[in-house]
Amino acid sequence: MEVRRTVPVTLDVDSDDDALLRNTVDEFLFAAQYVVDYAFQGEYVTTSKGQLQDETYDDVCDQTPQHGSCPECPEQSC
Repeated sequence: MEVRRTVPVTLDVDSDDDALLRNTVDEFLFAAQYVVDYAFQGEYVTTSKGQLQDETYDDVCDQTPQHGSCPECPEQSC
């Protein structure tokens, strides 16, 4: 039996909001991948969310245009 943790939700948004939403998702995915790549560099794997946030937050902020809470989210998702 397959367990699905994510519930698909259809959003009814206009084309401008759709573009903004897709851009936000792309930025989040970029930030999440950056954090994962950082965590798995070399032979040592960083597993502390706090350490990952301390070590990647500024880099993610510098590389993404949204500087709100978005860069904090990837560390929580890893």
